[in-house]
Amino acid sequence: MQRRMIGLLAVLTLLCAFSAAMAEPFNFAPRVTEAPAQTPLVQATPTPVVAGIPYSLGISAFPAERGESRKVLLSFLGDCTLGCNEIDHGKKKSLDYYISEFGFGYCFEKVRYILDRDDLTVGNLECVLADTPDGLDARTKKTYNFRAYESYVNILKEGSVEAVTVANNHIGDYGQPGFDATVRVLCENGVSWFGSTDWGGQFYIYEQDGVRIGLVGSHVSFYWQNVDQMKAVFDHLREENCQVIIAVIHAGVEYDKRHDDNQTKMAKRFIEWGADIVIGHHPHVLQGFEVIDGVPIYYSLGNFVFAGNFLIKTKYTAIMQLALSFAEDGSYLGSRANFIPCRLSEHHETNFFQPFPVTGVDAERAIKQMQYDTKAPWLLRDYLEDIGAMQDFIPAVDRGL
Repeated sequence: MQRRMIGLLAVLTLLCAFSAAMAEPFNFAPRVTEAPAQTPLVQATPTPVVAGIPYSLGISAFPAERGESRKVLLSFLGDCTLGCNEIDHGKKKSLDYYISEFGFGYCFEKVRYILDRDDLTVGNLECVLADTPDGLDARTKKTYNFRAYESYVNILKEGSVEAVTVANNHIGDYGQPGFDATVRVLCENGVSWFGSTDWGGQFYIYEQDGVRIGLVGSHVSFYWQNVDQMKAVFDHLREENCQVIIAVIHAGVEYDKRHDDNQTKMAKRFIEWGADIVIGHHPHVLQGFEVIDGVPIYYSLGNFVFAGNFLIKTKYTAIMQLALSFAEDGSYLGSRANFIPCRLSEHHETNFFQPFPVTGVDAERAIKQMQYDTKAPWLLRDYLEDIGAMQDFIPAVDRGL
């Protein structure tokens, strides 16, 4: 992973200082991370491309686009639920057992070499990071309350995941105490976060050599109840001179292979407000994509490392890589997506909490699942062995700005 951020550790520490103000319902203060050309934090040298290893090309797998001066490569992952239900902690089938046996690098061990080769990896952190169940009471108790220990942030760090969205239906499983603990742990460990929630929120700007990419996220229920606040986030990102805005939505029906109207309506509104790309979570299964008003919508990336259940209900997931193209003057030209198909577990039913890339028939089946929810004229391009399902280039929308 090209993580060039050492020179700003002191700044990040100050930006992440949390006080009682975190209890406010919303905070427009941005999290801005610049990526200067420095030695990556995790590795002294980039992982070399190995002949015969699928999906090891990184950004070189993407063709050059007309007028392009440079690319920024982002990887997006599905639901990363690193914690289990409160009553399941310590059980031999839980992630706790695997981490105690194999260490924090276990979960992303088989995909780390892919994520090492991008500029930024973003996951959906669908659990609380807290060492105690503070905040779990009659108001917050539900069927599933997911909590991971604070040290489990090292799963993300060792997995080369640099940023997460927390705008989902499990970040509030332990109320305000759980939310505060989670963002504190993320900030103390240099993992950037974003998302608008009932307990707090912020957007995140990733900056690389003058290119500014804004990320914003929301759960569907928060969005409907706070429309004006959500619109203001997009306005702030434009004021911060972001060339690209990526909106992450958390909506849909769990385990439904087709996206629903709520997902589409939410995506359309975000596009109206200035989103250049929309990416979805929550259904736990892969769903398809379409282009509305020139903006691509990727409805669901499914699960990824999902420790919330000991058994899996679906086999497949994917790493979605987005290559963003920029002209010499820094203007945004458009994006091209590539889907790298993965299995959630080596076993067809038992969850080993360790996704891995697949090729051949398995890969074709994963992409076919996405094609099921993708209608003409926006059909997915077929899987190419060792490359993935490389999609067509989608030009940037001219918003007249």
